[in-house]
Amino acid sequence: MKQFIRQNSWFIVGYFVVLTVASLFLLLSSSETVTLSINQMHGVALDEIFKFTTHFGEAWFGVPICIYLLIVNKKWGITATFVGIISTLITQFNKHFVFDNALRPSLLLKDYKLNFVDGVEILQYNSFPSGHTTFAFAIFTCLALFYKKPWQQLFFLFSAVAVAFSRIYLLQHFLRDTVVGSLIGVFCALVCYWFIIEQKSKTTK
Repeated sequence: MKQFIRQNSWFIVGYFVVLTVASLFLLLSSSETVTLSINQMHGVALDEIFKFTTHFGEAWFGVPICIYLLIVNKKWGITATFVGIISTLITQFNKHFVFDNALRPSLLLKDYKLNFVDGVEILQYNSFPSGHTTFAFAIFTCLALFYKKPWQQLFFLFSAVAVAFSRIYLLQHFLRDTVVGSLIGVFCALVCYWFIIEQKSKTTK
């Protein structure tokens, strides 16, 4: 376990910092206030950046990565595939059966002046947790565990955080939705990696 933490310390510590900051915002403020504040940051360049970035939390991005990993390393590909499927099932079950009455920012904050991005379909229901954030953190955490150089782990963490931020920026989710989504994605990645790769590598020694 100590070796595992040491090898992945850049991602683990980085995620802990991000999670701590996000949690402090939730404790000291509210998801609604954070969303409204981020919504006021709108600009043409940021609109285009986050409209593009948010797609990294979709299947069209994750599936090719899983296929590539299967070619590069079979265990990596199997792990990433399992992580993507399991994390998605957990999130979608919660979105549609447990928290199906969770409203999205566009509806819950309709009395405020909101900035919408052209070309983005604005949803109104099934807000909690964020599916895009879950999937992004699931896949990018896997990549960070596979490619262990510090700059690689930080790059993958930054990419996942960018997707989470884009969901708030585009008025699709609240901060609480993305925080929980990230926890689901990271947890599934760590558990699957531990049992499929770490434990199997020990038994084959």
